[in-house]
Amino acid sequence: MRRGEGGQALVAAVVLLGMAAAAIVGLLHAQERLLGAVRDGRAGEAAVAAAGTAVADRYHALARSLGRDPSAAETAAFAADPAVTETAREAAVGMARAHGRADPSEVRVRSFGIEVEVDLLLAGRRHVALLESFP
Repeated sequence: MRRGEGGQALVAAVVLLGMAAAAIVGLLHAQERLLGAVRDGRAGEAAVAAAGTAVADRYHALARSLGRDPSAAETAAFAADPAVTETAREAAVGMARAHGRADPSEVRVRSFGIEVEVDLLLAGRRHVALLESFP
């Protein structure tokens, strides 16, 4: 081996190790982003399910108080009630926090005829629960 070749090999090895370390850090960062997105998605689905359940409970209470299924106009009034939206929001926030995620930035309750839809926005993704039929 000539003088200086060992130093060049060492420099090349250090550069390659640096590149490998950068690649590993990049892969770990990508993995964390992917897992974070999956966690956000699961938390959003759980939050909208909790909100939908809370709204369904209130809707069933309304139906029991009326002694019949609410009409489309009564369903629209139900969905427009701020107390119903607040019930949905509280349930969604509780579930999102239980999953260690931020609070939903938007929670809405809407009606379409006799169907009720609960949707929320969590981590930039919209999640929807459609309450179609109330036996």
